[in-house]
Amino acid sequence: MKSASLFIIIVLFLVCAVPAASQKNQAERDKFTLLTMPYNKRPLALYRGQFQANAGYKFAIRARSYDKDGNVIILKDKGTASVYHYYFLNLRYGITNFLELSAETNYIKKGVRSPAETYFSTAADVISVNTVTETKGMGDVLLLGTLRLPITFKWFDFAARGGMFLPIAKYEPPAPKHTITNVSLTAANTYTINFHYNNTNGFGVPVYLLSAVTKFSLSRFSIEADFSYMDPVKEGKNIRWDEEMVNKTFAYSGNSYKYRLNRTIEVNAALHYQATGWFNIELNTNYHRSEGGWTEYWSKKYKNPEEHLFTLEPAMEIQVSPSITVYEITGLPLSGKNMDAPFYLFITLSYNLFPFLK
Repeated sequence: MKSASLFIIIVLFLVCAVPAASQKNQAERDKFTLLTMPYNKRPLALYRGQFQANAGYKFAIRARSYDKDGNVIILKDKGTASVYHYYFLNLRYGITNFLELSAETNYIKKGVRSPAETYFSTAADVISVNTVTETKGMGDVLLLGTLRLPITFKWFDFAARGGMFLPIAKYEPPAPKHTITNVSLTAANTYTINFHYNNTNGFGVPVYLLSAVTKFSLSRFSIEADFSYMDPVKEGKNIRWDEEMVNKTFAYSGNSYKYRLNRTIEVNAALHYQATGWFNIELNTNYHRSEGGWTEYWSKKYKNPEEHLFTLEPAMEIQVSPSITVYEITGLPLSGKNMDAPFYLFITLSYNLFPFLK
């Protein structure tokens, strides 16, 4: 929390320190020129008075994962492969040519079905078990500020970002929805138990984010790199549901437990090629690392496993009109540890305008 407060103070100081002359020295350009600025000439923050709305959809195929030793697990062979859907909304506004404010949130929906299992009890029961774990819901809202260097972008740019995820999304999971089906009263009492667990998408606690990004452009080529750090402000408290089956009817009891989210580091490095004014090709590498958290079980704290994932992301940007741009990203996981490694397609539609500029 102290780091987040210090970052905000530094941002405010730098904003106040930017000479008014720097803003005036920014070359005046018409709205059409600003909206059609290609990536290799575009600064890291929006222009003054520019509004941008981004809506995205990611379709991911969860077919592989990595174990604690970094070995690949083919989930299809284990009968646990699945897909998930991720929706994304981001709003940005340029306060000045060097200061930008934004807000974003997301919605996720995915379900993981475990392989069916059959058990034989001492009472001559034959029990089939199906397990589904579903995750869905809105995510928390991230409020973010971006401050770039108070210079006209030519070949080098740098920006610092800071903000916080506000825990407004639901994070306590609803009670499971287990059912009993296929009951057959024969020589053996045969039936199927369908375990259905529900998870939500919220953090449950405030999480601050600090990042830095830099960009170099030379002719049609650009290199962009960024570093992000996320850490929870405090530990949280959640509910874990226990179930008990009596006479083929389930009863649930909620028990509270404490947890602390992992701190997360992400590093991106991308090479861009501006093929033409409206078409940009990108090859990005993403490294994700998460560690340091814990979860409480039976009044004892257990360390969360360290997570790593390295992903290659070919992408492209197509400007359809002065106001509309389409971004397409393909995710190809290459290595990892203790994480799912989905293949994904992520498409984003961006709408830009200057609402107060005629």
